[in-house]
Amino acid sequence: MALIALVGATETLPDGGLRALVTVAGETLIERQAARLADVGVTQIAVAVGAVPSELLATCDRIRRRGLTVTPVRSAADLLAMVRADDRLLLVADGLRAGPTHYAAIARPGSPAILVTGDTVLTQGFERIDAARRWGGLANISQPMVAELAAMPGEWDMMLTLLRVAVQAGSRRLYCEPALFEQGEIAIVADRPTAAAIEQSSLQQVEYGGMGFGRSAFLMPLVRLAGPLVVRSPLTARYLPVVTGLLWIAAAALAGSGLAAAGALVAVTGGLGLAAMRFLSAFRAESAAHDRARATIRAFGLILLAFFPWLVSLGGPTPAAPSYSEAALAPCLAAAILLARALYEDVGEKRRFHWLLPDAEQAWIMLAPALLFGIATLMFAILPLLALLQILVWLRFARRPQVQ
Repeated sequence: MALIALVGATETLPDGGLRALVTVAGETLIERQAARLADVGVTQIAVAVGAVPSELLATCDRIRRRGLTVTPVRSAADLLAMVRADDRLLLVADGLRAGPTHYAAIARPGSPAILVTGDTVLTQGFERIDAARRWGGLANISQPMVAELAAMPGEWDMMLTLLRVAVQAGSRRLYCEPALFEQGEIAIVADRPTAAAIEQSSLQQVEYGGMGFGRSAFLMPLVRLAGPLVVRSPLTARYLPVVTGLLWIAAAALAGSGLAAAGALVAVTGGLGLAAMRFLSAFRAESAAHDRARATIRAFGLILLAFFPWLVSLGGPTPAAPSYSEAALAPCLAAAILLARALYEDVGEKRRFHWLLPDAEQAWIMLAPALLFGIATLMFAILPLLALLQILVWLRFARRPQVQ
């Protein structure tokens, strides 16, 4: 059994453009849908089209470069030729913007299912199911339903007719609250002003900083100031991991040349790039790939922190072993930060006061001026103790009962 998706791309906007190509946070709706579908195991996407403008062809080419097969279809017969008897077909409404949990729920194995919601003012853009329910924009149907549509005489809207066939067949209904539409977690983007409103709402609701004092208190506020510029350019997601990785390599190269302070300052800039990558992952569907790249770069930053004194001392103009306090305590500092991360991941829902925890960004921010003023040895002695103190304080706060 294979999962195949039928994505709508026929509706036009008042300005003549396709709704599926509207950009939200620098990413077209159909590219976001394709990435979400890939996350749940879809490898083949049928795009229901009327006309096929050059912009849609270019977008489909970008989706193909992610490893997905994209096929424009104009009729039910074209779609039926793609679907085998035991395959499942996921319907994705034209202009839908939904989260990964909704795609995962509708893609689970089982009998055909339809995502439904209440009939409220907030859900008027979705197709009506019955007197009290509207379609939530996603459905999971079987091959016989596609065959039934292909056998019908006349011209039919593929997406809506398949939805009606699924309703008449008594498919399971997965309910989602209308409040999700008010919060912007699910939406039908009817026009460009709606897309702009969703983007602005997302900028205001994104999680503020994640784990760590340096990231939450210093770097993320800077990233949020430039947030609209970060998310609106489609080039940002492509080049930000590359630029960030090069910054960390430059930090290591400077340290190896004996320029310790310059290396630490570049490492702070590299931390800013990591914070920007994390911020961007809240808006872009390709956040899984960004997470992998960010994890690799962050691991490199921790390794650099652990070996920084050796790199500076042995790579400088007069190679020599670093002082004991630097050589021994730098790995201790990196280990304390890893301990903070492990504790943060283990406590589950008790991740309150997460900003109190130490992180590599805080270490580099404090090391940069210490190296400039020649007090690096003292700072390497202080930072592991400060990191452990932060962990103890955080554990104390995290164990407090939740105020109801």
